[in-house]
Amino acid sequence: MTGRQLPMLDPTGSATAPAKVAEADDPLELVAVSVPVDEPTFDEMAGSFIEEFVRDCWTDRRLLAYFRSPYYAGLHVIWQRRGERWVRDLIAETRVRWRRPDPDDREARA
Repeated sequence: MTGRQLPMLDPTGSATAPAKVAEADDPLELVAVSVPVDEPTFDEMAGSFIEEFVRDCWTDRRLLAYFRSPYYAGLHVIWQRRGERWVRDLIAETRVRWRRPDPDDREARA
């Protein structure tokens, strides 16, 4: 393993907690593999990520914080390539499809 510092993020995606050094035998150290995909597959991947979090009742604020954070590479690359407006629109479409309003949106719950 690398022994590098691992960022610890709070639920909003802020790196406020102290960093933890990865231990040599840490089975939870994340390893990422880059896989080339075409644009339709990329968009489908984005939709799958958003669908999972929307169905788990994440707020838009929390979900967007993770997209903005470079520590969440899969989400962050979507945000970088498509832009925040595209991500927000996809979150909104997913909320309508699954009938899951943003838990922070008091008007939608009334």
